Amino acid sequence: MYRHIAFKPEENFTTAAAEAHAQRNAALAHVEKHRLAGVLHFADAAGVYETGFFDQIRQIEAFGTWPVATMSAGEKKVVVEGPLCSASKVVGWFSRDFNDGSTLAVTYNTEADSNPAGAASTRSHTIDVSGFAFNSSILWDPERWGRPTSLPDTSQDSIKFVQEVVLEDRAKVKGIPSDCSQIMVWQYGVPSSQ
Repeated sequence: MYRHIAFKPEENFTTAAAEAHAQRNAALAHVEKHRLAGVLHFADAAGVYETGFFDQIRQIEAFGTWPVATMSAGEKKVVVEGPLCSASKVVGWFSRDFNDGSTLAVTYNTEADSNPAGAASTRSHTIDVSGFAFNSSILWDPERWGRPTSLPDTSQDSIKFVQEVVLEDRAKVKGIPSDCSQIMVWQYGVPSSQ
């Protein structure tokens, strides 16, 4: 089952990214308000998905993440970003630029893993919305997930909240597929018109 949600913007957006961000927050508010249960992933119109990907995300109990390849036709550039995995356990994050061969990786240490509020360098990573999915009850049933509350107030940015929760609670993050070695999501960057 899926839902398509439309919303009337209360402001004029100057960029497509700002409008997409507002749409995601409207969708999260809808899920929270109606207590919709399931796995939530923000598919992207510029994304290409391997069909097995959807079978993989159906198995997510809490949070799931995977590598995403981003290709830019205008710049002829390919970058892959995603989790570093040991089996299905996420042990860090990486970014690899296939044009220059550079790789940037952050691996968690044991102390930071046992203390979610640990090392600042591991918590500063942001995860793109195309690279994760989560159990929607994190929005409306925080006690189930060991959190004192879901969103503290209506002024908080919902999608940033979810991204922070994913990075705070690494023990509940499952790498997909089980060794995170397969790219199942590709994002295509369209060059902007001059």
